Amino acid sequence: MPYINFNGNIYPEHEALLPVSNRAFKYGDGFFESMAMFNKKVPLMHYHWSRMEFTAQVLSAFLPSKLDADSLESMLLDLASVNDVAKNARVRMQFYRKGSGLFLPEEDELGYAITLDKIDYSKFEPGDGLTAGMRDDCYKAVSMISDIKNSSALAYVLATQFARAEGWDECILTNHYGQVCEGLTSNIFLVKGDRLITPDLDSGCVNGVMRSYLLWMMEDKTEEREVDVAELLDAEEILLVNAVKGIQWVKEFQRKTYPGKKAAELTAMLNEKLMIGK
Repeated sequence: MPYINFNGNIYPEHEALLPVSNRAFKYGDGFFESMAMFNKKVPLMHYHWSRMEFTAQVLSAFLPSKLDADSLESMLLDLASVNDVAKNARVRMQFYRKGSGLFLPEEDELGYAITLDKIDYSKFEPGDGLTAGMRDDCYKAVSMISDIKNSSALAYVLATQFARAEGWDECILTNHYGQVCEGLTSNIFLVKGDRLITPDLDSGCVNGVMRSYLLWMMEDKTEEREVDVAELLDAEEILLVNAVKGIQWVKEFQRKTYPGKKAAELTAMLNEKLMIGK
């Protein structure tokens, strides 16, 4: 039986804990954080924690007073133990604003629920390459909340359905200016020579943890800017990055095929720097 952590206590996953008045259910008033756990440790935990603090500020909300990065890691270990996840898992932490009210909240403290799902890999792997496409009419608006992982994910749901119907593994999203934004669950990087180019945050992409780490790790070999759709076909490689899968690569987009050499190179570097799989 799967178990979850709900506001610091462990419950069976099927137990009803949220009322229909929950603000995340009614208004999407909350956000989530996705993490990988390898060998009972979360790589880049300080990046995740900083993003959670920043997102709470954007929402004019407050993280629970008894929650900090150290206590979170301890809770993840306890939850992994009762779920018999062993060492490696995908972590999802869902935050919601407590209290009731209409659009105007009655309080601003956040509650949370943590779920763990076992994964069958013990380090980041580039995979065998993905087939990607694009849906032009399901774009992402650029706003003050476009770079956070808020609880309203309807555009991603519709784009994922469209990708499945088209037989794609991945759907690349544009913003309302028609520029490249991101993937379904990942930030996007284009490889051109020795440069890694990624849409800047003003393009509406999520401020991803792995994106931030790659920008730091590759330092002066990266470039953040607006990216036109035509540049996807001019790129030598297309990379999709997130904190759970690491670095994946696009093998085919609009009948063009791409290699995965840079994805393999960066993945090896990533595992080495973060001491994953040792």
